[in-house]
Amino acid sequence: MEKRNTLLVITLVVFVFCTIYIGADLFVPENIEEAGIESINLEMIQNEQVNQISTNTTPKTTLMPQEEISPEKELVTDNESIDIAESDGANISIAKLAIFVSEDERKARTLIESVDLSEGCLDEGKAQDLENQWEFLENSNSYTENTLNISLKVESTVKINIDCISNMLLKILNDPRGWSTIVNKRFQFTSFEKSDFEIIFATPNTVDELCAPLATNGIYSCRRENKVVLNYFRWLAGAKDFGTDLATYRLYLVNHEVGHMLGWGHTDCPAEGALAPLMMQQSKSTNGCRPYGWPTYERLNNIYNTQK
Repeated sequence: MEKRNTLLVITLVVFVFCTIYIGADLFVPENIEEAGIESINLEMIQNEQVNQISTNTTPKTTLMPQEEISPEKELVTDNESIDIAESDGANISIAKLAIFVSEDERKARTLIESVDLSEGCLDEGKAQDLENQWEFLENSNSYTENTLNISLKVESTVKINIDCISNMLLKILNDPRGWSTIVNKRFQFTSFEKSDFEIIFATPNTVDELCAPLATNGIYSCRRENKVVLNYFRWLAGAKDFGTDLATYRLYLVNHEVGHMLGWGHTDCPAEGALAPLMMQQSKSTNGCRPYGWPTYERLNNIYNTQK
């Protein structure tokens, strides 16, 4: 009888232990799964909020005098995780409207009074300075508030007349069709020390060095930190979809890279045969759009939010 009672007690203890163990085993995974679902849902909500903020944000001019810009504030990315398509802009957006004009009108819009974009300020007889890598634009302009103060330098081996190109750049940037009427500021040249940002014309190898870690690969230009770096190779050769129309390409190149400096990301072709938005990567392809060099879509988006 005593043995039977002992055996019964042992059986009861084993049964209770098994019940607790199995119950706990079933309970814990359920809570882990619920916690995981809650975590995923929270992440999706947060991502959706971030996307909404990114989509609804209108580009603004966020410049400061050069000496106040801190390189440490720049996002540094290695070459393996970056591509020229994403180098300067954020997400690629698509315009909700398309602008169509005749071919004669498209070419006429490239014309700027007293500027010959087709000549491009090239100077084949320019003497090379073998002792100095850079030629700087000399001027005595002081830093002016509510103005975009820029400096200019040209690599000594680049056969561009610096006085001619400085005049061309100001004509482009201060044109009523250009960025000055979007940011409501005029551009002027100052010294390097006083400038908000600098514009640089350089050979392909130097462009790669100045744009790193952005992958310009000897054939692209870039905006890097407070530098707009224009590739001399592109200035001479243009791009495939522009054909022989170097005037439109040069207009596009200057305005596109300055647009990145002003905070604008990339966009894409809105419709076959329409004018290409300025912030489209037209150096690669116009994707069925027609080459264009003014920030017309960007002006409309700034006023009416016309991009997706």
